[in-house]
Amino acid sequence: MGMGLRGRVLALAVLVTTTMACHEGNETRSVQATAVVDMDVLDFGEVPVGEWREREVRIRNVGYVPFFAIEALAIIGNPSYEVELTDGGGRVMPGESHLVKVRFHPLAEGVTEETVFVSTDANQGAQAQVRVTGLGTPTQIGLFPPVLDYETLEVDSERKLTVTINNPVDLPLTLAVRGDWPDPFTPDTITIPPNSTVEVGTQYLPRALGSMDARLEVRSCEACTPSVVELKGNSVASAFVFDPAPVPFDLIPVHERTKSFTRARNITWRPVTISQLITSDHAFVPLSKPEGSTVAPGEVVELPMEFAARFSGPNVGDLKVQYASDKPRQSEVILDARGGRPTLAVTPVALDFGELPVGGKVEQVIRITNAGTNGSLRFMGVASDGDSNQFNVDVPTRGTQRLPWASGAWPTLESGGLEIAPGNDALELKVYFEPTVEGSFRARLRVRSDDLFNAEREIILTGRSRTSGPCVYELSPQPMMDFGNVVPGRGAVLGFRFKNPGRAECAVKDVHLSNDAGGAFFMPGGRLTGGVVLYDTAFSAMVAFRPQTEGEYTGELKLTVNNPAAPTVTLPLKGVSRQSCLVATPSYVDFGPIRYDCAAAPRKTYISNRCSEPLTVTGADIGQGTSTQFSLLTPIPQPRTLQAGEGFELEVDYSRTVLGQHYSPLYLRTATDPTPFLVPLLGETNHEGIQVDRYTQGTDSQLDVLFVVSNTTTMDPYQERLKAAIPGWLDYARQQNVDVRMGVTSTGLVQRGPQCGGGANGGEAGRLFPVDGNRARVLSSSSPNAAAGLQANIDVGLCHNLVQGLETMRQALSAPLSEQTDDPRTPQPNDGNWGFTRPAARMAVVVLADEDDNSGFAPDSYIQFLQTLKGTGMSHRSQLYALVPTDNRCTTAGSDADRFVEVARGTGGRAESICEGNYRPLLDSVIQRAGDLQADFPLTTTPTGQAEMSVYVQGQQVPESQWSYDGATNSIVFGGAAVPRPGQAVEVRYRSVCKAPPTSSP
Repeated sequence: MGMGLRGRVLALAVLVTTTMACHEGNETRSVQATAVVDMDVLDFGEVPVGEWREREVRIRNVGYVPFFAIEALAIIGNPSYEVELTDGGGRVMPGESHLVKVRFHPLAEGVTEETVFVSTDANQGAQAQVRVTGLGTPTQIGLFPPVLDYETLEVDSERKLTVTINNPVDLPLTLAVRGDWPDPFTPDTITIPPNSTVEVGTQYLPRALGSMDARLEVRSCEACTPSVVELKGNSVASAFVFDPAPVPFDLIPVHERTKSFTRARNITWRPVTISQLITSDHAFVPLSKPEGSTVAPGEVVELPMEFAARFSGPNVGDLKVQYASDKPRQSEVILDARGGRPTLAVTPVALDFGELPVGGKVEQVIRITNAGTNGSLRFMGVASDGDSNQFNVDVPTRGTQRLPWASGAWPTLESGGLEIAPGNDALELKVYFEPTVEGSFRARLRVRSDDLFNAEREIILTGRSRTSGPCVYELSPQPMMDFGNVVPGRGAVLGFRFKNPGRAECAVKDVHLSNDAGGAFFMPGGRLTGGVVLYDTAFSAMVAFRPQTEGEYTGELKLTVNNPAAPTVTLPLKGVSRQSCLVATPSYVDFGPIRYDCAAAPRKTYISNRCSEPLTVTGADIGQGTSTQFSLLTPIPQPRTLQAGEGFELEVDYSRTVLGQHYSPLYLRTATDPTPFLVPLLGETNHEGIQVDRYTQGTDSQLDVLFVVSNTTTMDPYQERLKAAIPGWLDYARQQNVDVRMGVTSTGLVQRGPQCGGGANGGEAGRLFPVDGNRARVLSSSSPNAAAGLQANIDVGLCHNLVQGLETMRQALSAPLSEQTDDPRTPQPNDGNWGFTRPAARMAVVVLADEDDNSGFAPDSYIQFLQTLKGTGMSHRSQLYALVPTDNRCTTAGSDADRFVEVARGTGGRAESICEGNYRPLLDSVIQRAGDLQADFPLTTTPTGQAEMSVYVQGQQVPESQWSYDGATNSIVFGGAAVPRPGQAVEVRYRSVCKAPPTSSP
């Protein structure tokens, strides 16, 4: 058999190599054939599925004799790779290379691998492997448009849209519809050929009503990421929607006629042609002939109607609009002649502001309501003409909520369509008269709405102005309003007084804070519009300071007067906020409204040291306020050092000789604080004989209950009796939907002995039991273990010999215990009461003791504390209930408990005998009072009768038929629907009986 050229050359090479090897062993290696591959790993990186990428691998000859490249193979067999040995192999001369081409054509997404095997006949490196890897990524499929919006069409009708799909690869693409509503959408093909561009028609045929969304997914492989065309459409019953719907007609007598209209809008994508209008009864008659007219998409056709009232005829019907779309169809709308449509009502219809000095400003309020019974009315805005530059309006309000104008500027303002529901819903709008020149002025204010028949109501504004001034005034306090130190997170109230001592009247306007220090200062009653201050009269208003963080704060009060030379009046505001060891209980002294002819009872506040270190109080003084009506009855003649938890009472008198509201700061000075601690003093003197009590309605169904349980040695049967009542009482609270939060403290103010348990040796001093925290101290009625937990906490022990329950109550509800998780004055950890009380909840204190209180301070001090616990105007939100000795039915440690009873009655609570066998009646009364909005409001003094009594809610007088006076409890009681809603202000005016002149407590 003959040898070819390649064989002969190879044999010759072998012979030469062999011959040389026989003579020169070291040189043999240098003439061997050596092959190397120029890479170990070939990475194609990211390649979209279906696309091709090619890379080269070089087989290099690094020896001194030639070799042959024999083959290159893909040994895994991955179909995404192709391997080719160029030219089928061949001789590779020294220094030269031969190419292996590797192609990557991903057929799926993700990482794929292959191994390329290279074979040569070289002496060294005859075989080699190259690891090949690549990442298949989503195919770049072209879709246009990316969204097919079929808009709106009638149910059981169809619309076809097309999408252009460009397939850039040599793989076929598959189509599928997926999503929430795939069924109504159908493409006319499910495959796109390789390397092609196809227009695909997609049909939308809804069989149900509503908005529908789906997606057309296009893939190059089954598991590949799809390219998506969003599909969306909306299906409706018919092409027309009507506005208004139902079509309202006025309520008219028999034989009369009334007209109305509705607007029919084509909401579908295709034009439709109206063929006929049909009513269900000939009492309703269309007044137009739209038959044969084509209505384009979005176009509106007005359809006027008439109703003729017949005695036997209906007052409700329907109008059918028949039309041609993809087929004959019809739309329907109800015709309603019963009345009650949304109707704009405005009161009053004329505002006369009277006469005002030039530069003054006064306000009146208009009320905008919906007099209809069916559907909401939209208030659209206001416009004015005439002398509108002398008038103005504020933003509309709904209750206390201010609703800014959407656009515009006076005299034309747009509201954006504020809805007013039928019934009690209303918007109020302040209208201002603010004359800049002398004269008589008249303007027309038009209130606009979407009322179909009376879209506008007109209010005539009139006012007159005169030249007056210049204003001479006295503004106090001076030189500034100084809040001293107010602890961060707490609030304090002072005020200013503007008096006219001159002969000319003062026109005052725009009383506001021009600098509120980022909200730290504010006016609780809001900015004041203004008014006229006559000779020797004055007005006052509150300014509050509520800092959230430590620091020094400055602000400014600004107002305008009718003095051309100095029209702007300012008053600097100053306040400091730092932590303080001092705490005042109550945190302010409020005398409330006082009759000019009745002596005022002195009021007290308890000053204590909340810190664990001694504190020296160097003095107490009344600073610059709005008047000198307040005086300190218990001054501090020399420094007084308070140990941790120690305190003393300060008593303040109010002289009531000047009518109006009065505000002064009581400053407490210490040896360590550079800024005095503030206790605000508030009072109001009214005219002779008239008492004014003010309240703010709170929320219902939230109740915090503090049980103050005596831990003296004789209390065992009474503690057991109270524990027995707890499970049923909590069940009753849940039935009444009252959310109760509960805590227990003892009547022990000082430690007695360890047999009481709880970690405080019987001296809880207001801390919730158990002080050591071995079980929950604050309990909720919603907890399944509430009854067992409260019963365990009521078991405060039987070790003490001194009842000081009124003071432990005050300590429990005062700082630092009420504000901190840990009492800094005691060694026990986490023994504070923070988290027990809720600002919006009612407060009930339930005392259980078989003898009277021995706290030392007068009962009136604790009454004042509870009355001020929830803030100004909220004295009715806190009561004390007492289960104490009131008769001789059983043997008790004490024969009576006058102090506990006095505080219970003074706060509007109840006192019952501790000898009762069942405590549920008293406990249930606590729940009953909290279960609903408060209907009874206790008066602060005794009225002479009801003849001069009047009641107001939110400034509106309440008819006498909606409230009554309960002499037994000295309370005003609202009936049924008249009970004020949360947040509403209640005011009771009456002629009162002067109390006997008070005497100061020793």
